Amino acid sequence: MVENASIIELMNSIGEQGYFPGEPLMVVPSTHQKGKFDVVEGNRRLTAVKLLANPKLGSKRKAAITQAAATAKFKPSSVPCQVYERREDLLHFLAFRHVTGIKPWDPLMKARYLRQLGESPSFKQLDAKEKQKRLAREIGSTPNYVARLLAGLAVYEELEERNFFGITSLEGEGDRYSVLTTAVTSYTSIAKYIGLESATDANRANLKKARLENLARWLFEREPGKKARVPESRALQQLNRVVANAAALHRFERGGTLQEADLLTEGPLEAFRSAISEARSRLEIAMEIVHKTKGITDADVEAVHDIRQLVNALHGAARATRTPEE
Repeated sequence: MVENASIIELMNSIGEQGYFPGEPLMVVPSTHQKGKFDVVEGNRRLTAVKLLANPKLGSKRKAAITQAAATAKFKPSSVPCQVYERREDLLHFLAFRHVTGIKPWDPLMKARYLRQLGESPSFKQLDAKEKQKRLAREIGSTPNYVARLLAGLAVYEELEERNFFGITSLEGEGDRYSVLTTAVTSYTSIAKYIGLESATDANRANLKKARLENLARWLFEREPGKKARVPESRALQQLNRVVANAAALHRFERGGTLQEADLLTEGPLEAFRSAISEARSRLEIAMEIVHKTKGITDADVEAVHDIRQLVNALHGAARATRTPEE
């Protein structure tokens, strides 16, 4: 919660204004502890209130938690709760409130709701196809959309349990889920790369952990001042081609850029021609500006010399392997 749910901001808000009584926690009788209740809706608020009362509960971001608690005007010792007898009744209410009501859910929240509802008694008895139909009706969508939401959630929760492999440069939770779900449910080759049988496979047992870590780092890891290796959702189409091609994937996994790796998906000849065309274009620019450039060093001259040797070797190799034109 502290890492991913903007808890410090919520602590500051409640600490400054108090707990808004119009937002009760929504709870159901606990199935684990008699006389206790499980919070289904409002765990962020409950976390913030608990930390205001006892900041030592926070095992991470300790300084920010301590500061928020120290400056708080209000530290509620109790909060209002709305009790439901059955979790399923509460889930139906939440669907009305967040899917068709005034507080729309983002795709991650919808997926978590659908997963919980699918595990409730009246849904467990259904076969997979009928369950998807019923769940789709709950949110006014299609069974295929439901299947993709749940498949994306399965992969996302695997990453959550592994703390995103220690990646610190993460975007917001909803953004992460959206990018990840698009990758594994819209691009079949990416889904198969991490071990899923299809774009709607929600079986976490099939996931290949090393490849899942690769995907997470490609999508989310950023060095200071740099973009992720797959910088935006539009680049997923390139990644889909790359992971389906052994030579391209080898290049990308060993540090090549996505653009470089994608060249190899077109086949060796097209990759060769594209590389030569781009190199010639860059060298023509260098030729145009070299006479206007001040401060060229011996290292720059040596780099040009290395290029000259590489070009000579490449010319010889191309002549030796060329196919004579008719």
